[in-house]
Amino acid sequence: MNTISGPLQENEYEKTIHELNREIVRLAFALNLDLSNHAYLHEFLTADIDRTHDHFHKRETLKGLIILRGQICIQVRDSGMEPLPGPIDESIYKLLQVHQSIE
Repeated sequence: MNTISGPLQENEYEKTIHELNREIVRLAFALNLDLSNHAYLHEFLTADIDRTHDHFHKRETLKGLIILRGQICIQVRDSGMEPLPGPIDESIYKLLQVHQSIE
């Protein structure tokens, strides 16, 4: 059984972020979402997703993972560390005000 009993070690953190990035890229590819298109990405993250849409679960999962990745990036930077690179330009998290999206 894998339980978290303390802070992640550096290699565990890197592995977790790498897996998160990979899943964001995989879902974006499946949904034909260009992660570099800030205007469309902003629309995607702020719009309600139609529950009857064929890819509702993929879209909801991707939206949640992007918001999670943004929160991690912001918290790491706020703690004085340099965030690991991700599939989305870091500046978009501030543009999208990700921290307000999950409160």
